[in-house]
Amino acid sequence: MLDLKLVLVEDDIDLLNKLGRILKREVSDLKLFSSAFDALIHVQKEKPDVIISDIKMSNMNGLEMVDKIRTLYPDVPVIIASAFNDTEFFQKAIKLKVENFVIKPIDIDKLLGDLKEIKNKQIIQEGYLSRGKLLEEYKDIVDRSNYISKTNLKGQIIYVNDKFENLTGYKLEDIKGKSHSIMRHPEMRKSFYERLWKTILNKGTWHGVIKNYSKSGEVFYVETTISPILDKDDNIVEFISISNNITQLVQNKKELQKQLITDRLTKIYNRLKLKNDLLNASESTLILINVDNFKDINNLFGLYFGDQVLIYIANLLKEISTKYICNCYRISADEFMLLFDKDISIEEIELVINEIEKILKAEIFSHEEITFDIDLSYGVVQNNFSRDKNMLLSMAEIAMHTARKEHKLFDIYSRDNNLRKNYEHNFKWNKKLKLALEENRIDVFFQPIVNVKDNNIIKYESLVRYIEIDGSIIGPNDFLDVAKRSKIYHKITQKVIEISSNVFKDRHETFSINFSIEDLLNEDTIDYLLNKVNEYKLNNRVIVEILESEGIDNYIAVIDIIEKLKMNGIRIAIDDFGSGYSNFSYLISLDIDILKIDGSLIKDIDTNKSGQSIVKSIINFTKELGIKTVAEFVCSKEIYDLLKEMDIDYFQGYYISKPLSIEQLKNWKKDV
Repeated sequence: MLDLKLVLVEDDIDLLNKLGRILKREVSDLKLFSSAFDALIHVQKEKPDVIISDIKMSNMNGLEMVDKIRTLYPDVPVIIASAFNDTEFFQKAIKLKVENFVIKPIDIDKLLGDLKEIKNKQIIQEGYLSRGKLLEEYKDIVDRSNYISKTNLKGQIIYVNDKFENLTGYKLEDIKGKSHSIMRHPEMRKSFYERLWKTILNKGTWHGVIKNYSKSGEVFYVETTISPILDKDDNIVEFISISNNITQLVQNKKELQKQLITDRLTKIYNRLKLKNDLLNASESTLILINVDNFKDINNLFGLYFGDQVLIYIANLLKEISTKYICNCYRISADEFMLLFDKDISIEEIELVINEIEKILKAEIFSHEEITFDIDLSYGVVQNNFSRDKNMLLSMAEIAMHTARKEHKLFDIYSRDNNLRKNYEHNFKWNKKLKLALEENRIDVFFQPIVNVKDNNIIKYESLVRYIEIDGSIIGPNDFLDVAKRSKIYHKITQKVIEISSNVFKDRHETFSINFSIEDLLNEDTIDYLLNKVNEYKLNNRVIVEILESEGIDNYIAVIDIIEKLKMNGIRIAIDDFGSGYSNFSYLISLDIDILKIDGSLIKDIDTNKSGQSIVKSIINFTKELGIKTVAEFVCSKEIYDLLKEMDIDYFQGYYISKPLSIEQLKNWKKDV
């Protein structure tokens, strides 16, 4: 339906009513008049978008009416209808700027085509007026608060404002006629600017973050919007760039990154940092260190005393790491790790462990007049087979438990001893998953996500489940890692897409699907998702959640895929932020809509002041970038209320609801 205020004037009542019935279905606002006098009175009160009038009418003909209307509205489009060809009338009509004529009997399709053409012209004209007004306001307001530059069609600078000069150190006379590449930072890829120019040369508006050098060599970051300026013929005459300086914001994220990879108690690296370092290591040796009977220490002397024991061990390991050139980490309550970025010999391993034991015996732990020996257990794993990196911590645990069982100081994990068990485990699950797909026992549960503003459920996260033959439900942690090493994995992802699409095609809520990097780079999976979105008309109701802890190697390919998804109305979320890299460059470089803060930072936030600080920093950072935030693992009212005060956007967790089966979803009602 056309959004038009249309006035129809016709003294033939039958024709008036007939045309009125047809046009009422095609335009939003229609007024019918059988008298030119009545039409003129109405038009004097309310300006129409278009007038359709017969030429010859009693009392006042159509052209006389148009002549009077022209004194009020010189540019209102008029369509003249006539049953005959009268040159004199047509000449008068042309003088009155009447450019549209229809001959009776009226061709309805032609008339509707004329109305659509008139509406399109009005939209374009309104765009010109609006853009002109905007540019005037920019000149008066934006110029005083932003960094502005203009370039010609060749990308040569023709204007910069005072703030731009102060930020970059370049005066207009220094850079006039040159391109912005004079400030380009070498980390900014050529393909980045190719996409930028492609957008603005196609008369689109580009928005993004650019890293530059100032004249003095200092690095600065600007969040920039670039738009083409068009002339009256819709041709580009120049480009305007409006920027905000976000250098401080970007620098602050480095400090936040440091907090996220540092253990809050001992001030050494944490488990997140270890995972990152393992992914980047081609060869490595890990020494897992466990405090024996640590639970008894806490129970006997109290938590504060136990914390002092952990700090003591961390400081000891920092000394060792400096001497033997390795990194040290606290990876759980009573466990530490030493990581060497090479495959060291057994003799060197013994040397390091004996050095730790020697220090423990020489410097017996003492606190508040309490003195006792600290006993440690060690498990070692040597890695020069990269495909097993995800299993390294588990391997070290196995070695440590073996050492305890056999009453040895340490044990080295043997890959050969466990290889058969791994093969058997993988084979069993591959067989189970293949059969489950054939028997439709791969299912999806849906966990609600609450909008903080109105406390309504408007989103659900789709969570894959394996259903055993006896009906028991198995979570993804037990089978997805195995599936990823086989061809079954992408079939499971496509099954999740299929089930979720079928469930939500008849509902109004948005739903999200978890994608690994493998999913993003799998062309068949992407095509399958897009086909389902288009088949069920799910545009703007699907979110793809990318697991942040996996990391992104093929950055350019991922950016292209994200652009393709967003062009089809699919939003992008980073999942489990804080569980892996905590890479803030993702938020700046990728076009992210939603950030899901990992449950490890949320589950005890009501009692953990340091965790509160980190989450507040994440929320503030995302607000600056216009990214929505979701808190996972919201398990209590205390956490719910605290996060609400922090201005989080969405909640998810057992306090709202556990994941729901399809049947449960149909009848579920929120009770918080």
